[in-house]
This record gives sequence, structure tokens and C-alpha cells, in this order.
Amino acid sequence: MKSIVMSFLILAIGLSTYAQNQNSEMSIMKAEKPIVIINDTIIGSIDLLDKVSSDNISALTIYKDRKLSATFLFIENKKSAGLIIATIKHEFELKSQKELNIFFGLNETNDVYVNGYLIENKKQNISSESIIGIELIKADNFKLKKAVLNIEIE
Repeated sequence: MKSIVMSFLILAIGLSTYAQNQNSEMSIMKAEKPIVIINDTIIGSIDLLDKVSSDNISALTIYKDRKLSATFLFIENKKSAGLIIATIKHEFELKSQKELNIFFGLNETNDVYVNGYLIENKKQNISSESIIGIELIKADNFKLKKAVLNIEIE
């Protein structure tokens, strides 16, 4: 009888620790590749450079420790994989921040984040080819006052 009570008690304690965290969800960014800014107007993944002929690349500057922005959503964004700034003569498929906000039913001036970093320049666009996921993050009145989009690029 004693062993049945002990096993029931251990089982109840073990299950109750998991029950407390059912609805909590923590976003973890998997970005390990640097972000590329092309012609100061396009934000994309490093894979975009593979699609462009080397003859069309005029300049390429690599910043090992630079971040897209000082404002970030997730604690994991404190360290960055770097930033590449390129000058390229090539046409890319783009999505503007305004288009993305309107598509998701947000105000067209709401903030947009890329891999957890705020895009401070509202005129910058995001390469459609680089987008692998879009997360709508609702306002929590703690860090965010309005709903925002977080665009995940590879």
C-alpha cells in the first residue's frame, strides 16, 4: 500500500510541473547566417548572393559583429551572426513593410522585425525569396504597444 501511495505522489508531482507550462511559448530564432542589405533598400538572406552573378556585384562589405538594429524582440538576439552590405545590379522580388502589414490586417505603419531585429528604416523592403516564415506577435503592453510582424529569413 505504501509503494502505491508513493508512486502516485511521484506521478502527481511530475505531471503537475508540466501542467503549469502548457500555454507558454518561447520564440527562439534560429538565425545563424548573416543578414544581407542590398543597395540600402533590400533586406534578405545570404543565399541571395548565390543567385547573382559575380559580375553584377559592385561592392561587398562584411561586418562580423554588427546587428541589423539595436532594438530586438528576443533575448537570443543579443548576439548576432553579422551583417553584409552589398551593392548589386539585379532585380529581386520584394515585399514592402506596408504590404505585409496590410496583408495581415495591421496598420500600415506598424513595426516590422526581421529575425527579431526592428527594421528602423520604413523604406526598406524584404526579399520575398528569403522569407521562410512570418509570425504575428500581438501587443502585450509590456514590450510591445501594438501588434508587430516578425519576418524570419534564412
